[in-house]
Amino acid sequence: MRELARIVLASLEAEPVAWRYRYVKKGVTDSQGEPWVGDWKYVPTKEDCNDRPSYEIQALFTAPPVPVTPEGLVKAVRFYEQVKRENPPVETGAWKDAVDWVLKEACQAVNIGTKGD
Repeated sequence: MRELARIVLASLEAEPVAWRYRYVKKGVTDSQGEPWVGDWKYVPTKEDCNDRPSYEIQALFTAPPVPVTPEGLVKAVRFYEQVKRENPPVETGAWKDAVDWVLKEACQAVNIGTKGD
């Protein structure tokens, strides 16, 4: 479970790979009625951006990496599915509901599906 939490937190801590900024003329529109803006300028650091009030600044990130599913979770899901196949539940109890919920939440946290969804 700690490994799963580490993976989720790491995705929230992404650093920009570059920055871009452009001039925005407030209150002025082009012929289509869109706000008038200058061309984007691309720079490696935020410090290289023009930070005056009339400039828009955006951080640029790489595409999110493909989620890596921990091998332990994959094995746990396979084992769970095998046990469920070989020993079909006779009734739905609180324990089974809890196990199903934990499995579903863990899989959603690493962005994989469970059978039967």
